[in-house]
Amino acid sequence: MGALATQVTREEYLSTSYDPDREWVDGELVERNVGTQLHSLLQTMIAGYFLGFRSSHRVQVLVEARLGVGDRTRIPDVMVLQTPYTRSKVTVDVPLVVVEVKSPDDRFDDVMEKCFEYSKLGVAYILVFDPDHRRMYRFTADGNLTRTLEEQIVVETGEIPIVAERLFDMLAGE
Repeated sequence: MGALATQVTREEYLSTSYDPDREWVDGELVERNVGTQLHSLLQTMIAGYFLGFRSSHRVQVLVEARLGVGDRTRIPDVMVLQTPYTRSKVTVDVPLVVVEVKSPDDRFDDVMEKCFEYSKLGVAYILVFDPDHRRMYRFTADGNLTRTLEEQIVVETGEIPIVAERLFDMLAGE
């Protein structure tokens, strides 16, 4: 992930469209790695899975939407918000879940930096999926990525189970 030399104000960043979209970190535009087809399929499956709980668990699912993280703007692969939520150019509500799907070009340090930022923001569930190695990790309160096979996302209206193997099996069927 390479930073562009271009410094821009937050206002300029928010009023400009970038193709592909970029994150805004410390006044600088930061390129995001564009995922592979495998990355894209998994991201779509994860978002679709969470959408199945939209009405019953009162959540909203956003894909590649801007998220305000302090004085930075990040673009998680998938966010799950409790409803109602504030509608704006940049998500200002703290997501219940943030998912990052690792691309082959993603550096581990960059993924960890984002996880720390999401944790500091107060995101309850930070999940990192590695489609190339069929692994799911949860970023824990002690600052570690812990490999996990299943997670229970707890919301006011119940739980949303995430079983990594099911998602990866669906992915293998594509």
